[in-house]
Amino acid sequence: MPIIMLFMHRKAIAQGLMDRLQDSPEIRLVYEPDYQKANTAIGSSDAGVALIEAAESGNYDMEYCLTLCKGLRKYNPACKLLLMCPEQDEKGVRQVVEAKWKKRIDDFVFYDVTIDYLASKLISI
Repeated sequence: MPIIMLFMHRKAIAQGLMDRLQDSPEIRLVYEPDYQKANTAIGSSDAGVALIEAAESGNYDMEYCLTLCKGLRKYNPACKLLLMCPEQDEKGVRQVVEAKWKKRIDDFVFYDVTIDYLASKLISI
């Protein structure tokens, strides 16, 4: 069963995903609010996917998350990286599209996606 790590501050989204997929035989979700533990958490759990929320402001903004993804690619190359970002931030959207194009991340979603869409995205990645 693949393990998916959730690095995010929006606890409601994390909890909604965990509730939605709790009975899924296809995946297991692990929530970690401390982004600084990402490399260790992914490595120790052998996670296949990491969903990383880029905050609209504060410490875990787009720049931080893209730098984090660079390190994750280096130390956990088998882990797929899915970035969750705000759709209103034009600069951030350009950055995340470029990161996907340059294969620094595997995919991205916007904040406004439904829990069902996000769950299906995580299962399919």
